[in-house]
Amino acid sequence: MVSAHVEIPVDGEPRIAGRRLPVLTVVLQLGGSTQFVEEYADERGLDVADVTAALAWAANHEDWMDRLIQRRADAMHELTVEEDYPPDVDPSSKADPVAFQTRARRALREVIEDWRGYGDNRFGDC
Repeated sequence: MVSAHVEIPVDGEPRIAGRRLPVLTVVLQLGGSTQFVEEYADERGLDVADVTAALAWAANHEDWMDRLIQRRADAMHELTVEEDYPPDVDPSSKADPVAFQTRARRALREVIEDWRGYGDNRFGDC
C-alpha cells in the first residue's frame, strides 16, 4: 500500500517509499525539534516532499502511530530483561521503555499540533 510518499510494507510499519526510513523515526527526530524540514531532508539525502508526507501521514494516523509506539516500547521492554544481557554488559545502560513512550508520544503530539496549525502549507499533501 502506498500513500503519496509513504508505503506500508508487510510488517505494518509505514516508511518513506523506496527507503528504509520509518515514519515513526521521522516523527521522533523532528517532533518537538527546532530543525526545519528542509534541513532534516538535506542532511539525510531525502526530498522535502518525502519528509513532509511522512509527517502528514503520521498526523493523520494517530492511532496507528500510537500502536507503533507501544509495539516499540514492548520490544524495548523485552530486551531490557537483565538475563538477556551478556555478563559483560551493564544492565543500567539499557533503554527505558517508559521514557521512550513518553518522548515518542510527545513528539507525535507536536507533529499533530503542527499539522492542525499549518496543514498542507507545512507538511504537504498526503
